[in-house]
Amino acid sequence: MMRFIKLSTIAAILLISSACGKIDNSSSTDKNLYGTITDTGSTDFLAVKTMLRNSCISCHAEWNSYTDTDFVTTGLVVAANATASKLYYRNQVATMGPRPKNMPSGGQAALTDAELAIMINWINSL
Repeated sequence: MMRFIKLSTIAAILLISSACGKIDNSSSTDKNLYGTITDTGSTDFLAVKTMLRNSCISCHAEWNSYTDTDFVTTGLVVAANATASKLYYRNQVATMGPRPKNMPSGGQAALTDAELAIMINWINSL
């Protein structure tokens, strides 16, 4: 009986210790499935992505993986026309005071005039 207890204890220790090691979580699974998301594009686009991450991603998480082409194909940006682009319009109007559908709406700070200028340059360069 004592030998059985020792063997079962050893077996349990081996089982538990073999389970220790690298743990895959959703981040590592996503990386394996989709690869690492790396931002590419113009300096202005990369600056816009940084602004979006700081002010918009908490509500618009899908934008985190968008390329400049994705912003155009979804209709958020009209290539070469910042004033006709929803992304610019909704952020630009927010600097003029509170109105419906102005961004950001989640308590984040509105984009500065300098940040909006970068967005304009990026959109108009498409």
